[in-house]
Amino acid sequence: MILVLTACQTGERPSLRSEPTQGAAETDLAISAVLDRLSRAEVTTFTAVYSITPSSTGLPTSATVRQSGAQRRVTIGDIDYVIDSSASRTCDNATNTCVDIIDEAQISNLNITHRFWGSSFSDRLNLDASRNLTNAVAHNETIAGQSAVCADVTVVGGTVVYCALDAGILARYFGADVSIELTSYSPQVDPAEITR
Repeated sequence: MILVLTACQTGERPSLRSEPTQGAAETDLAISAVLDRLSRAEVTTFTAVYSITPSSTGLPTSATVRQSGAQRRVTIGDIDYVIDSSASRTCDNATNTCVDIIDEAQISNLNITHRFWGSSFSDRLNLDASRNLTNAVAHNETIAGQSAVCADVTVVGGTVVYCALDAGILARYFGADVSIELTSYSPQVDPAEITR
């Protein structure tokens, strides 16, 4: 008996979905422009008011972000996130109780984190850039009286809109899970309102 050994030719396996494009955020000018602005968010002094509407309920929640230097206070509905150089805590204004950690579970029903106005949505945009089906569409908007750049990113399931102020924070997000709209912006912070 003669045994014949054969090898199958291997190559790229067929796939029903495209793999993420490496460097997509850097090569897409519309996405890059929004990311460039969001990269400044964590070092910008500002007070911003947002309306956050999760798709699951359609009910808007107000959020106010105040940041100056190492101090930050993010109020989302009844929940306060207070951060400074030495401590971080989460407070429930309805019950007047606090814990000495950042507790994101308190706002998980909104499909955001307390850093939605900056790094959190910069991460989301990078992820969407990696699965973008075509180049994002760039456009300029005036949001809450401020100049903003936007990128409409087409992914499987639809188009996601990201906008950031020239000043460096998220101005608008329209996605399948949540909508966020900046309603008021100031480049200043009242020192009495940033602490709790």
